[in-house]
Amino acid sequence: MRLGATFYVRNAFPWLGQHFGGQKIASTLSPGIGGVLSWGGRMPAKTAAAISRLRGLPRWNLEDGFLRSVGLGKAGAVPLSIVVDDLGLPVDASRPSRLERLIAGAEDAGDLGKAIREQIVRNRLSKYNHLPHRAPVIERTTKRRILLVDQVVGDVSVGKALGSHASFERMLSDALASGAQCVIRTHPDVMAGHRKGYLTKEIAGKSDVIFLNDAISVASVLDVVDEVWTVSSQFGFDALLRGIPVRCYAAPFYAGWGVTEDQFGVYAKASLAGRRTKRRTVDQIAAAALSLYPTYRDPAGWRQIDIFRAIELIVAQQRAETRS
Repeated sequence: MRLGATFYVRNAFPWLGQHFGGQKIASTLSPGIGGVLSWGGRMPAKTAAAISRLRGLPRWNLEDGFLRSVGLGKAGAVPLSIVVDDLGLPVDASRPSRLERLIAGAEDAGDLGKAIREQIVRNRLSKYNHLPHRAPVIERTTKRRILLVDQVVGDVSVGKALGSHASFERMLSDALASGAQCVIRTHPDVMAGHRKGYLTKEIAGKSDVIFLNDAISVASVLDVVDEVWTVSSQFGFDALLRGIPVRCYAAPFYAGWGVTEDQFGVYAKASLAGRRTKRRTVDQIAAAALSLYPTYRDPAGWRQIDIFRAIELIVAQQRAETRS
């Protein structure tokens, strides 16, 4: 099937056609296309949605996979995985997504998820894997240590997960009242200077909090914390894979299944009513999110691979970059 996408998508992701039979992705206005590809949830995605409705064409929602690459996408790193969802975005808690349905149906996927989880943890991986593994410089304490995960202002995953700026304020307020040592972790795009965060240095400076912006890996941070509190960041999923308790102030894909402490607002509770009613294990969620949902390809020749081969490629690239 010939597919179309907005100019932004075709320009920003020139490799995208490799995931669809090696075709050249056409314009959304081209005659003879059989469907529309939409990336993320910003204006180009809204434009694609409007055009698909007007033309009566099916639309597929695309995003990076949860195990993406060594480097950042904004730095030009090509992803090893993308997700293609005919129902919605994985970050959108206001409506069902294909990921949500896969998690709900993952009864028999626990063994697969366990094998994936063990490989992810053993190799100290996350979505991005460009930062070094070393212990963060944090003041020693005998208190329980809570990691508060910052996210970039305007991050689609915040609003789509039914969170807001107020969610971050409530998370910070609750943490300060807990008596724990509170550590704020910035997003990689904020550290790289590409974006601004909700929890800024100014907020941290007015509070009894440690602002951690060391350029170190997710695994290194998770090594030294007792709990992770987040609005909707994948950091919470990374923590669950490592057996760390997670509290959510919005509804990311891994919340609402009984593995997180959920601090949902009224609207989030209403939106999820009748959905995410099954209890799922971390391994079942991992199988759905990291294997059943995404498509993996080796950028060297665009051959389709599985997650275990993707892990091997990321680890090999890390070693090669360390040697150089």
